[in-house]
Amino acid sequence: MPQYTFDWCVAASIQMAHNLIDDTGGGTWADRAQQNELWEMARARSSDSFNGANPFGWAQVLTLSGMGPYGVVSIPDYQEALRTAARAITETGRPVGLVMWSGRHAWVMSGFESVGDPRQFADFSVTGVHVLDPLYPYGSGQWGPSPAPNALLSPEQLATQFVVREPRRWSSALPAGYLLVLPQA
Repeated sequence: MPQYTFDWCVAASIQMAHNLIDDTGGGTWADRAQQNELWEMARARSSDSFNGANPFGWAQVLTLSGMGPYGVVSIPDYQEALRTAARAITETGRPVGLVMWSGRHAWVMSGFESVGDPRQFADFSVTGVHVLDPLYPYGSGQWGPSPAPNALLSPEQLATQFVVREPRRWSSALPAGYLLVLPQA
């Protein structure tokens, strides 16, 4: 699901999450007008967001739209952030939001590959991450190209764009770290 404007990455990510979660046959969320409405909803629920939508608004709209509950967490260690996201996907069957580019962009983590099953081994290792970037195929001059839809990235490849949130980007009570919009059981 592409974002229709440069600003609507959160709304496009909400549409992608719905399309991954919905098993009712209710149809694909892909409409531009709906994406605008989702962006406005997320923006209205985002504080101190540079007049845009932040992860808190993203999580609230996912929850309000019947896909939740979702919450926002900050994980200081990169490998633990990947394991936390993988565990959440395993436990809930729902995708995880990744706050990219130091807090400036939204991707969806749709799946993963690992050595060890998160249900059986606490010390499992994530070896690949399936991602969806709503800016594809454009990417960023600063952060690099957008991966193809549902691309499998190594943790090293993901780490070039999934970096610690810049604390001055938008304030919150969360400590600096890797931000996840996390499905909760």
